[in-house]
Amino acid sequence: MQWEKLSLYKQIVRVTGVTGKQLPILKDLKKHPTPEEFLEVLSKLRKKARGSDEKAQCVMGFLCCLGYAKKTAHKKLYGSAVGRLDDPRGPKGILLYAIGDDYYHVTGPHQDLEEAAYWYRRSSAHQYTAAKVLYGDCLFSGEGVEPDIVEAVRLYKEASDKGDAMACRRLGDCSYLGIGLPQDTEKAVGYFERAARLGCRDALWRLGDLYLQGVGVEQNTTLAEVFYEEAAEAGVASAMCMLGDWYFYGNPEEKKEPDFKKAVRWYKASAEREDEWGLFALGMCYFQGKGVDRSYKKATMLFSRSAAYGCPDALWRLASCYYNGIGVKKNKKKAYRYYREAVKMYAIYNE
Repeated sequence: MQWEKLSLYKQIVRVTGVTGKQLPILKDLKKHPTPEEFLEVLSKLRKKARGSDEKAQCVMGFLCCLGYAKKTAHKKLYGSAVGRLDDPRGPKGILLYAIGDDYYHVTGPHQDLEEAAYWYRRSSAHQYTAAKVLYGDCLFSGEGVEPDIVEAVRLYKEASDKGDAMACRRLGDCSYLGIGLPQDTEKAVGYFERAARLGCRDALWRLGDLYLQGVGVEQNTTLAEVFYEEAAEAGVASAMCMLGDWYFYGNPEEKKEPDFKKAVRWYKASAEREDEWGLFALGMCYFQGKGVDRSYKKATMLFSRSAAYGCPDALWRLASCYYNGIGVKKNKKKAYRYYREAVKMYAIYNE
C-alpha cells in the first residue's frame, strides 16, 4: 500500500484519519522519536484505547497491523473503533482494508485467509476500491471463502469502473481465459491496454505476449519487444525473464542473433526478485556456460532456489544433477524425490 512509504505519523493520519490535533499524544511521533520515547507514546495510547477512546483504539489497532503491539489484541483494540468505521462518515474502509492486508500478506502461523477475506469484505462494503479487487481475488480463488467467480467478476467490474488498474487486468485475464466472462481475446487486449494506461505494470508484459503470439491483435514482434522492455524497466520480474528469453534465443525471422550477455543481465534481474523461471533460466546459463563462465555449482544453487517455488523444469534439472553428481554430490535418493516432485508439478501445469 502507498501509505507504507510514509513516516509513521503520516501513515497513522492517512489510514486512520486521526490527527495530532484530535489525539495530542500523536504529536510526539512527528519528530522521529527514540525507541524509549516511542514506547512511552505507545503506553499512553494503550491506556486511552483501553479507556474506550475510539480514536486511540483506531490508532492502536493500526499499530497492531504494523507489528508494534500483539496481534492477538486486534479484535479487542478495534472494538468500537470498527463500529465507528462502519459509519459512512468513517475513512472509507481503508483501516478495515489494512487489517485484511495484515492477515493476508504474512506467512506462517500468523496468516489467516478467512480473517483477511472478512476484513476485505467489510472494507469493500464501504466502496473502498482496492478492497473490492482483493476480496474479488479471495472469491475467485476460494481463499478464506467459498469460491464465487460470478461475484468476483462483478467486484472487478465495479472497481474497473472506478479506474482501478488491477481490476482491469483481472478482467483481461478473465476474458482471455474465458473464466467468469465469455472468452474474447480482443476484449482482453482492450482490458490490458486500459490497465497499462492506468499504471498496471503486469498488463504491459501480458500485452507483449499477445502481440508476440498475434492473439486478439495483429502479430507485431517489434511492439511485443517494446511492451516487454517497458514492463521489465518498470520492475516486472516475469517481463524481465521474457526479455531474457528474447535475447537468449534471438529471432531468426528478423535475423536477430542471440545475445547471451543481455539475456543473462535480464535473467539476473528477474532472479533477484525471486522469479522462479528467472532463477531457472539463469541456472541454465551457468550450466551451459552461455553469457557467463560455466559453473555447475552456481547452476545447481539456482535450480534449488527455483525448485523451492515449484518450477517443474528446475525440479527435473535438479534431479538430474543429483542423479549424475553434477555440481552436487551424487545422491540418487534425492534425485528420485525431485523427479517425483517434477512429475507432480508438470501435471499441475498441464491441467
